Amino acid sequence: MNQQIQNEGFSLLRLCADLEDFLINGRSKNTYLKETDEFLNYIKSSLAAVNNHIRKMIASDIKDELIKSKLRELGEIRKVISWLYIFTKQTIDSDSLSIPFSLATFINSLTRKLQNSEEVSLVVLSTGNLNYYKLHLLDFRNLADSLSTCIENYPLLKKDLGILMFPYCAVREVLMNCSLFHEMGHYFYENSKIGIKIAARIENDFFNFINKTQMVAKLNLPLVTGKDLLVYVCQLLRTWADEIFADIFAIRILGPAFHLAYLEIEQLLPINIGENRSFSNTHPADYFRFNMHAKWLNEGGWDNILEEHVPEVYEKLKECRKLQINHKDFRISCKPPLENNLDLEKELHEWMLEEFEEVIIEIEKQIHELFTNFEKPFDDFVNNDKLVREYLTHGVIPSTVYNDNGEKFTPCPTTILNSGFFFYLNEMQRLLRMIVTKKEINEIDKRMHWEKRLNEWLGKAIEDWQILGEKH
Repeated sequence: MNQQIQNEGFSLLRLCADLEDFLINGRSKNTYLKETDEFLNYIKSSLAAVNNHIRKMIASDIKDELIKSKLRELGEIRKVISWLYIFTKQTIDSDSLSIPFSLATFINSLTRKLQNSEEVSLVVLSTGNLNYYKLHLLDFRNLADSLSTCIENYPLLKKDLGILMFPYCAVREVLMNCSLFHEMGHYFYENSKIGIKIAARIENDFFNFINKTQMVAKLNLPLVTGKDLLVYVCQLLRTWADEIFADIFAIRILGPAFHLAYLEIEQLLPINIGENRSFSNTHPADYFRFNMHAKWLNEGGWDNILEEHVPEVYEKLKECRKLQINHKDFRISCKPPLENNLDLEKELHEWMLEEFEEVIIEIEKQIHELFTNFEKPFDDFVNNDKLVREYLTHGVIPSTVYNDNGEKFTPCPTTILNSGFFFYLNEMQRLLRMIVTKKEINEIDKRMHWEKRLNEWLGKAIEDWQILGEKH
């Protein structure tokens, strides 16, 4: 047996054993959602398969000509274990008391309904970052697929698996966690192959553009090639398209609660509209995003509601709706690989923004197709909003509400979130006036305490909706 293979093998066996112990000890103390539990089973099965494979390798007599390939194989296994090392801690920590439980289950039920599939698993894990994001699993999925060809019984990742991340400190912040609907949109963009179609379109349009303009020939620089420009252009346009799709998706499936959560997290409402028009290397300009929010909120029927409940937000959205790419209201802050040729940079960036407008037409078409015959959140909101807010004023969880005629309603979670957000922004003082505290407490601490309670009530109402089983 080659000593190097033996040393590397035993090192990986120790890692597997330590991770398995950590998995067993941590898991025994917690209760997990179905999706999280399935992912823990995947990690356990992965470690078991790797353990058995390495033991067989160490016990085998490997020929000299195969040693290099076996070392490469062990290197790939180490990469996978590195991923599992991160996943294990994050997943163990995400028991039902450590994640936004009711939102996670609601998001999964919506996803299964949209995809018409019971195989969906959106695992919600916490992160130390003060941000929300969907973990891109492509690299790990490719590694796992490659290992499955050489490791007996190595489990493949579920086709419909997605991992959504939220700040660990926001477990009780139901309203801020409305951002998870945006991350859900990223999952659909990737999993439905919409992103692949749009990427192919962008690449084809780019080649047509550089052939028409002869841009590469104009450069006449040895360090700049069409490939460099292709990477620059396609990476930016693909990233922006992904973000806009997720924004529109969140607005369509949830309503204004997503836009309000975004404003709260980013604190963008007070900022002058002229300061947020630059497309970066990761996101479209904030006010371009709000332009799309305004369009889809209008399409969803929310304009009058926004004007009534949050007039300053409504006015900002109206301003953003006026901005247009063809009026040159937006710009790109990134620098292309054009060796500071400002004329070509301007020409390229103008084309990229125009191309992005065309891409959005395709995105909106895909959204319309995805939501064919899927109920709009506005319909339930109109019926139940006033009742939900009235119940919250009296500190009553609005799981089931009754109107003046004694008719019974079970508000949908999207209504709970939208009505709850409007209540939080405008009507907390009504609630606080109803509350008499037994001990001295200043107004700031009193408000913070009852904001936390409000989030708990909203989460419980969503959970009750799922338990009651209505409208599923």
